[in-house]
Amino acid sequence: MPSRLVVFNTLTRKKEPFRSLRRGQVGMFACGPTVQGYMHLGHARTYIFYDVVARYLTYLGYRVHFVLNITDVDERITDEARRKGEAPLALAREYSRYFVEDMAKLKADSVCRFEPVSTHVGQMIEQVSLLIEKGQAYVVGGWVYFDVSTFPDFGRLSHQSSRELSLRPLELSLRKRNLLDFALWRPEILVEGKWDSPWGRGSPGWHIQDIAVTTSLLGPQYDLQGGAYELIYPHHEAEIAEAESLTGLRPFVRYWVHTRLVNMRGEKMSKSTGNVVTVRDALGTYSADQLRMFFLGRHYRKDMDLRGMESAARRFTRLRGMAEKALRAAGGASEESDEELLGDFRDAMNDDFDSPLALRVLGEGLASALNTRSAVTARRKLASVRTAGKVLGVDLGIG
Repeated sequence: MPSRLVVFNTLTRKKEPFRSLRRGQVGMFACGPTVQGYMHLGHARTYIFYDVVARYLTYLGYRVHFVLNITDVDERITDEARRKGEAPLALAREYSRYFVEDMAKLKADSVCRFEPVSTHVGQMIEQVSLLIEKGQAYVVGGWVYFDVSTFPDFGRLSHQSSRELSLRPLELSLRKRNLLDFALWRPEILVEGKWDSPWGRGSPGWHIQDIAVTTSLLGPQYDLQGGAYELIYPHHEAEIAEAESLTGLRPFVRYWVHTRLVNMRGEKMSKSTGNVVTVRDALGTYSADQLRMFFLGRHYRKDMDLRGMESAARRFTRLRGMAEKALRAAGGASEESDEELLGDFRDAMNDDFDSPLALRVLGEGLASALNTRSAVTARRKLASVRTAGKVLGVDLGIG
């Protein structure tokens, strides 16, 4: 086990020692939802994981600034608003509020700022203009495209060659110079949320939205960015191209960390297919602690299926019962911790945030507290379990 934190970096495909750009501080960002509906459990896995990352970095002594954007400008929002007979931005505000409420219910409270992308459109226009001036973007009939040929490293995050990328063209259109070029600005015919720009009324493309948010709130470079695995290409690939072209600074993000999929009966959970369970529905059956136990019980770089939720809920109930019994026997938890137990917890989390192993350490700590004859030892073990549980956001009732 590593004694210091190592993180698997999607960019290098290996575990790397964690070192922040600024001593004692961490800037981190997670791609937030497109708010045309309620948050589902696929989203929840990602955001609970990054909440734990932020909590653990805080536990290690870092001052963490965690930003999560809210995509409130998107064709899917427009489509849903038309279906409901509402204005797109009004619909987006409504579901943004529901999203923040659901995050609070899940105890994902380490986010410092939820940032709507619509508040940064002015900056997006400035960034697109600069890319045009630099010769890395071009205008065609109200559209602005990023010219991928000006960024030779395009594909390095997803580890794809130019030939492989050519088999996955983006945004098929005869207007583009290259198959892989992607839109930075789109004309008003596509969305009802629209702004004036040098290229006509329209709205920003998806990929430029996050760049405007992060450069405003975290600066031109920061420590950690994440999101679900399917965002690696093209979304995060495009973000790197945009940001590094704008600033000339590399790397744009030091550590890229991605969560794997949540499946439902063996198929990927997705709004587009209707194959979803919302957080609101799940919280009607399970507690936030049980849901967190479920998601943290599987390593974030492995796919998981909702079929495991019931067993995770039972596991939480069993651990909570063990904690209550140990507390009664020991007469409470002390302020002084069992450093060996906490050391085991840190070893687990330091190995690329191995939350399944960290949960096992908590279970073993409770079992040890129940089996020891020393009340002092039991109270110290319970104190350590309490500390570790707070880091994971799982309340075992120890106080």
